[in-house]
Amino acid sequence: MEYATVKQIIAGFSIIVCLFLSSAGCAPKQPKDEVVMWLVGSEAQARSINELALRFTQETGIKVICEAVSWGEAHSKYLTSIAGNVPPDIGTMGFTWGAEFGEMGAMIDLKKEFPAEVERIEKNTFSGLWKSINYRGRVYGIPLDITIHVMYYRSDIVPVPPQTWDQLIELLKKLKAEGRGMLFDWGSMDWIGLSPFLWQAGGKYYDDDYSASTVDSQQAALGMKFYTDLYTVYGVPKTSIPLEQGMRTGDFPVCISGNWKIVGLTIGAPEIKDKWAISKLPAGPSGRSTAFIGGRTMGIFARSNNKVKAWAFIKYLYRPESQAFLYSNSIKTQDAYLPPNMDSWSKLTAMDQRFKAVLMAQALDAKGPPPVLGWDNTVRFIDQAIQRIILQNAKAEDELKLLKGLMDIELKKNNK
Repeated sequence: MEYATVKQIIAGFSIIVCLFLSSAGCAPKQPKDEVVMWLVGSEAQARSINELALRFTQETGIKVICEAVSWGEAHSKYLTSIAGNVPPDIGTMGFTWGAEFGEMGAMIDLKKEFPAEVERIEKNTFSGLWKSINYRGRVYGIPLDITIHVMYYRSDIVPVPPQTWDQLIELLKKLKAEGRGMLFDWGSMDWIGLSPFLWQAGGKYYDDDYSASTVDSQQAALGMKFYTDLYTVYGVPKTSIPLEQGMRTGDFPVCISGNWKIVGLTIGAPEIKDKWAISKLPAGPSGRSTAFIGGRTMGIFARSNNKVKAWAFIKYLYRPESQAFLYSNSIKTQDAYLPPNMDSWSKLTAMDQRFKAVLMAQALDAKGPPPVLGWDNTVRFIDQAIQRIILQNAKAEDELKLLKGLMDIELKKNNK
């Protein structure tokens, strides 16, 4: 089956949107003196940004309104707005969307338009994060916030967390004998869960210039085997079990999940207060404990008539004090995204100081999705390979060979 490219999808959307707008008489217009921002996320987060927008208006005279868009509808809503020439001034989005929309001409290259300021921002951003948003030297969005994998453990059951893969295996053997185990709360049987182990083994999804997949390398194969063995040999559940439940009962005193679960566990399992902690992920054969880092970027659409004003607000949101404000508010709503601006971490007074050093250290050793077009379509092939190995006893070598071919096809299709 052939899958449409982004440009083909846009062409289809354009026809539909143009017909709709023609029947409506005209496209909706926004006030020229008002910057409109779409936030992919919750209404609570949008309210926090609107609070900052009021302060920004008092400081600059520039009016900004932030509107929440759910993750489920965001991508298609952006495509529709691009096709109809009615996008917002500022869009927040997943890491890979910026390159997708930017390469079709819908977003401006911030590095080209504001080179000195983007360079300063890059120096204050976690390097692994920046590599995900730098597409062939072009930057279509700067980070708004981040999420990151860490290890959670019941310190009364596991006094010392595993520091290496070997230590993790020894711990899992011991826990299995006790009728306990480990679970994945974020990244179970999918590419997000696999990625840290692939990187920790020294593997990569693509070569250095992103011209071909390297997922069939010995290092990548080692990472895949270790990850899938956690399920097939060491008993990690194949079904979804919430971290809060597993940690509360003690049945799963070791869990890998996102940083936002710190708030979830604090609120959801108060009876084990002071009986759990977090640590970096165990180091693999590469000697690294590399984790997966996610989050959102914010960029400017090419159709905006308020590019300079929009950039001023993006910079305002990137200020350390603004990021500390957003983090503090996010804890109240259990969103708990982390700031990408390293300078802001000294201002995170709302963060539990027991966790700050671990989160900072892990963010310094983390990677995001590779900056290639078509990545969002590619991940389904990775997920399918993982699940065939775990659920159908498929051979990892065969699956990785097939996976490389599919990834290369997708890469060539989207990078013509």
